[in-house]
Amino acid sequence: MKYLFTLTFIIINCTLVLSQERFFILSNTWRTTKIIEYEDCYLSLGLGAVSPTSNHIQFSKLSKAGEPLTEWAFKLDSTHTTEFVYQQAVSESESGDKIIAGAITYPPETSRPIAACFKFNNDFTEYLDYHWIYNPLALDARTVFEVSMPITNGQMIYAANYSYNQKTHSVILQGDANGSLDWESSYECGNGCNMEVRHIIPAHDGGFLFTNHEKRDFSQTSRHTIFTIIKVNNLGEEQWRIYPGGVGESYSSEEILLVPTDDGNYLCAWTDKNAFNGFSYQTNPEATLWFAKINENGEKLWEKNIQEDIETWNVSHNIYIPTQMIKLSDNNLILAGYGSLGNIIIKLTQNADVLWARGILPTELESPNSSAAFANIYGIIETSDGGIACTGEANIQPGDAFPQSLQTGFVLKLDEYGCLEEGCHLDDPVVSVEEVVEESERMLVYPNPATDYVIINYKTSKTSNNLSLVISDIAGKIIYNRSLDTEQDEIILPTNEYPNGQYFCTLKRNNKTIITEKVILIK
Repeated sequence: MKYLFTLTFIIINCTLVLSQERFFILSNTWRTTKIIEYEDCYLSLGLGAVSPTSNHIQFSKLSKAGEPLTEWAFKLDSTHTTEFVYQQAVSESESGDKIIAGAITYPPETSRPIAACFKFNNDFTEYLDYHWIYNPLALDARTVFEVSMPITNGQMIYAANYSYNQKTHSVILQGDANGSLDWESSYECGNGCNMEVRHIIPAHDGGFLFTNHEKRDFSQTSRHTIFTIIKVNNLGEEQWRIYPGGVGESYSSEEILLVPTDDGNYLCAWTDKNAFNGFSYQTNPEATLWFAKINENGEKLWEKNIQEDIETWNVSHNIYIPTQMIKLSDNNLILAGYGSLGNIIIKLTQNADVLWARGILPTELESPNSSAAFANIYGIIETSDGGIACTGEANIQPGDAFPQSLQTGFVLKLDEYGCLEEGCHLDDPVVSVEEVVEESERMLVYPNPATDYVIINYKTSKTSNNLSLVISDIAGKIIYNRSLDTEQDEIILPTNEYPNGQYFCTLKRNNKTIITEKVILIK
């Protein structure tokens, strides 16, 4: 079956864009993580510090034109630090109150954070004088960090990490804002593996998608990081687990982002941030951005790299850290991140087709006598005028504009084309593509990792007498080779005669590769 796919990007300099505010302003924090829009102002949230080790939550109110209005700080009484780290860790209750998933430390144990919740009124000007603390193993050494916290049907779904017996676990909890818990579920990834949760996201069916980094061989110099998506039901019971970036590869798969899509599936993004050099994992100088579409059963429908698409927009940044991906009111997506050459913002469709890409560096930081060691975007929102507001952190070197070194947060307001300077989109390439695309050829290999058997479900768009399935091990040795008689089938392959390890399943036509999928065998 054939589909006509048309993607036309038309540049229009409309009055909406001309009316949008654009600004860059430093905030009185050492990191600004989240921004919230109100009817007449913006409010940024970040971390401030009264000493190098004593943090507080810093609030800064700005006008819609980016002018500083007021600022204030919050630190829970009797604690050494009160902080939050992730932009998705702020939620709104049904009554309109704001809840921050944070972490606190008490003197003298300032190196042992404990997860907590802080409840404020709607504009954060009043702390509502109660919180709860998650302390799962009070008598044992542990470290707990806050991660993210959606509000569902009046209940709080909370995700965190804790360390116990030198091993890090991930945990999901459901309860109310007063600390009463309905249930708690913990997750692990085997021996020599530590889990660090990133986000918890509502799923289409009322359950949740739970994203984690798995750090394999944690105590070794060859430590390898991969990401996993865990699907749980509304009671935290695991239903499936998938590794879209692969397991055991020479490249890491890190900094996962995930959004539900309108077709009932999920789009995830990650970076191959580190590479194995034969001794250990080091920064990958060619790190790029990857996308995959996952269906409701945890099957990967497709995977692609968008580096060439980004370069079409004269943005050559390598992507080390994608930080946030959000859905826009026009049903497209915005992704923000930073890398070796600075910040990048990309607008995409829900199938990861690039609509535009921007490298963002404010002119205040471009002077050769006043440069930023780094200026990283952490949080983004769509604003009521159709633009984009971003928050982040800059480490500025001394120069003409900044006489002293400065580590500070910032707020960046862009228009709907991601422009800081008015009309920057007028120089964009005009992309107009019209082509016929055949129904996708696919191959699903599951379960992955596999134990006693593996299922290979394939479909091709062309019938051929020279279709074959080849399975090889990591050294390239062919362990299975079968001619295929039909263009669509499902093969169940017992694995009892194969040793543990990584294998490559390749679908070929006329001895040329169509699709390759990786599978891990663990017995």
